[in-house]
Amino acid sequence: MASSDGEAHDGIDPEKARSDVFQRLKTICVPLSQLALTLTRDANAENRFKIVNGLEDLAHTLNTIPPEVYSAQLGDYVFFPLSHLLRLGEKLDDRTTELVLQNLELLIRNTWGKNLNPELGKQMCILITFFIDDGTASDPTRSTKSVSDETKRAGSRALLQLFKAASVSKGLRDVFKDGDIIPTLAHTIAVVVKILMDSDDVDCELAAADCLRVLFISVIGHGDIIATFLPGVSSTLCRIITPSIKRAHFKVLAKCVELLALLLAHAVPDDDLDYIRDSDGSESIADSSAAMAESSSVAMSRHISGEEESNSSGNSERVRVKSLRSKAWIEATRHQVKLALDPVTRLRTHQRPEVRMEVRNFCARLLQTCFKALENCRSVFLITLIFLSSDSDYDVSFESFDFIRNFGRDNEEVIDLVKEGVYSWMNGLQRTLSMQDEPRKTALLLELKVGIDLLIDWDLDMAFLQESFVSNFLSAVSLTASESPKIVASDVITSSDIVALQHGALIEISRLEDGRMAFPSLDIQRIIGGNATEYLEQILENVGISTNGRKILNDCIRIASDSENSLQDQQVAYWMYVHMVNGVRKSIEIFEDDSSRQLLSQSAENLNDTSLALIQAYMDNDDMSPADTSAVLVSLEALSLSAEIMGVDFKLSLMDIMYPVLNLIASRSAQIRQHAYIALNNIAMATHYLSMSELLVDNVDYVLDSISLRINTLDISPRTPKILSVLIRLAGSSSIPYLDDIIASIFQLLDNYHGYFRLVEGFFEVLKAVVEETSITYLTATLSIENKPRSKRPGIWDLETLLTDIQRKPEFVLDEKENRLLEEKDEDGSGLKLSEKKASEKDELDRELAERDTHPPETPEPWTSPVPKPWYIIVKRIANLTKYYLSHESSSLRYQLLDLLHTGMPILATSEKELLPLISDTWPPIVHRLSDPEFHIIVAALGVISDYSKYSGDFMASRIEQVWPTIRSILPRELPREREGRFSRPAQLYNAATDCICTIVRHTRLKEETFKSVLESVAPFLRYNNDLRQAMSEISSDAVWLYFNV
Repeated sequence: MASSDGEAHDGIDPEKARSDVFQRLKTICVPLSQLALTLTRDANAENRFKIVNGLEDLAHTLNTIPPEVYSAQLGDYVFFPLSHLLRLGEKLDDRTTELVLQNLELLIRNTWGKNLNPELGKQMCILITFFIDDGTASDPTRSTKSVSDETKRAGSRALLQLFKAASVSKGLRDVFKDGDIIPTLAHTIAVVVKILMDSDDVDCELAAADCLRVLFISVIGHGDIIATFLPGVSSTLCRIITPSIKRAHFKVLAKCVELLALLLAHAVPDDDLDYIRDSDGSESIADSSAAMAESSSVAMSRHISGEEESNSSGNSERVRVKSLRSKAWIEATRHQVKLALDPVTRLRTHQRPEVRMEVRNFCARLLQTCFKALENCRSVFLITLIFLSSDSDYDVSFESFDFIRNFGRDNEEVIDLVKEGVYSWMNGLQRTLSMQDEPRKTALLLELKVGIDLLIDWDLDMAFLQESFVSNFLSAVSLTASESPKIVASDVITSSDIVALQHGALIEISRLEDGRMAFPSLDIQRIIGGNATEYLEQILENVGISTNGRKILNDCIRIASDSENSLQDQQVAYWMYVHMVNGVRKSIEIFEDDSSRQLLSQSAENLNDTSLALIQAYMDNDDMSPADTSAVLVSLEALSLSAEIMGVDFKLSLMDIMYPVLNLIASRSAQIRQHAYIALNNIAMATHYLSMSELLVDNVDYVLDSISLRINTLDISPRTPKILSVLIRLAGSSSIPYLDDIIASIFQLLDNYHGYFRLVEGFFEVLKAVVEETSITYLTATLSIENKPRSKRPGIWDLETLLTDIQRKPEFVLDEKENRLLEEKDEDGSGLKLSEKKASEKDELDRELAERDTHPPETPEPWTSPVPKPWYIIVKRIANLTKYYLSHESSSLRYQLLDLLHTGMPILATSEKELLPLISDTWPPIVHRLSDPEFHIIVAALGVISDYSKYSGDFMASRIEQVWPTIRSILPRELPREREGRFSRPAQLYNAATDCICTIVRHTRLKEETFKSVLESVAPFLRYNNDLRQAMSEISSDAVWLYFNV
């Protein structure tokens, strides 16, 4: 830790510290001096090795010396052995030269500083240049010696410290401004520029760039002298920042752009224009023009040397340098600078924000200092800054926009340039958007957006844009729905569809801070990818809050409402209107404005009326053209915006919009479905509902009235059940109590329209939605149901089991009567073939069941299910209805019904009294599905049988005995092959059958003969199926052991 002079460093006396340092340095410098003298006579390898070691020790020691211990005397002492080495010149090898320059840098920086002797500083500049010059600065085709990048880096850093010392030392600074040193300085600059151009070492390039910056700006600082070196240096800098010539590191690029800006700002500043006179003769003009045409550091050096030879004295040289700048030179410079701007402005899209920030600083600095001198470049600077105002890096974008805003606020010339640019960009919108150049489209829209932002910020009238703004947009923009493959092909809405909506699986959506969702940008013809559409929307939002926004808004809604205009113009005009109104809404959130509030109120009415008319016209159409789809999407965004504007007052409009929006969520188009979902979510947030579910439940009567009206007037289509499914799945189980009448109507419709497959399938999906939402609501209750007692091995029962079975005897007797009805199948396979005797038995059974229902006990049994009785009865009625359609010709409907039963079983199992008659009623058609021609139906039927066994236990005993032969025939004879995959037919049948057998064995009592049959059938799989082996072992572990060991 450094301390100030006169204070101890870490508790050590400074004088004692200096004495210790001198002793340490003495042990290094004395031998080094002797070796240096020896090297002049005997430059053998051993001596060179010792010198290298000594220089390394010296550099290490100098780096460890505390700053307050350094002094000029110490520097002189250490420089003594270095001076001997410097005199050897080319006799030094590259490594020794590098170490000498490193130590020299340390001495200049830490010991001499501003007190460096001017003459010594001049000599050091010459020496250092000599050591790092490989000869290519004078002749690029010939290298006189090899100099490593490490040596060049050390030399560049030494020069940097030398020039820094000169910048704070008047005497040394005057030396470098003297005309006599100009040729020497020109050679140094040529060498350093060549290093900057050719080196591949980033640190070396950075040191060279810093060296030039300090020399030109902090040491020379005079515009006439800088102008003398400008052509060659600026040409090299432009070559470095041109990717096709050199792939420079981003730090080097940033340094070069900064250096070029500083050189131009000092060579052609506005402050010097009054002092620049006309050239006295054509020679100087020709010379300066030739100088501007020079493109290399070699030509620069020769140019300087030629000027020196043309003068007889140093004084005349100084005058010659000072008189280089003239009006003719300025004109030539302007032309050359504009050409040089191209590689600089291309860096505005560089991937590194550090480079883009330097491009911003370049343009801002030259606009400030050379606004008049480089008047032909103003538009380039402004356009670049405007482009960077929308940079992805916040600092770059903010600094760029903030500079233009402040610099141009009271600058009429800048304002005129921005206006001209906006007008030009607006008129070129159609031409640019029709091009295949996507980056150019993005650049134009960015420029247009920021230009309009600036005019709005300056509160300027945009009447020059008012007349052409709408017409240009209409001719340039064409909305189109993307031909996305994400089209929902199914005619039903499933729970997975709703999950996809909620999580943005169809189209990615983002949620805003206030709970609203952001609409994905619409597709615009001729714009592919990127953020171009977003920029167009931002332009419209900004125009909406401009002083001319109201007039443009009126033009848009007039065009959108006029049926004489083309459909495309109407759509684009309405899209423009929506986003401009959204801009006004956003501005009111920040600034209170009564006139804007009045405008918003009127606009909300326009949005409601126009959008509702469009949605109602298209909502039942699943085959819309891309243009029609775009109209619907814009209308949904408009409804959402209207709700955000009106807030709670929008509730008065819910009666009209709820059914149409839900209708669109049931659309087959992924875009429309997602847009409608986002609109409904935003409407819920805007009207202060906690969720979309609460909005739907609170306004469910509006939707149900619309659906009931369609049902009562027989205006039914496959879309009707899809809308009901959407309502139930989005609103959740809270909507189910309101569905009694609708569900009753569905039952009636299923009777009347059972031949219409799509309609039947859709209505069953509605019923399935009811069952699923009920199951979700009472999931905890269904999980708490205790499993039935596990089966035990057939044989002698214990006393407790025997007494239990005796008590259940009537139930078993009743069960036997029912089972006799299942012995023979009906001819058409839909029921049972009954003889007269069996028919009488069935009638007897029906009378017995009816007697139970019509003569309940005097004291009604309490309802024990955790599911409310009305909800349970609905689910039971739905499940019972499946038996009439399980033989339907549609395999998808059959599978849907079996899946419905599987979903409803946890709910139905909460009341055993209600469950067992349902199982009795639905059992025959389920058994028949085990012979279905579609294997996935068989898999689903096995799953339902497994559920029945799990939830009804021994009630299924006789039924399992009867159906076991069929299940055994389904079970594959051998384990499915792995290469067939787990989704192959054998694998699915195997998994379904073994899972069903496991559940049956665990929950239903089997006869001993049946158990043996089951064990024989599954024996080949016990070794590979742990769950199956464990289930069988629970019944008879001995029998399983025998199969494994005998």
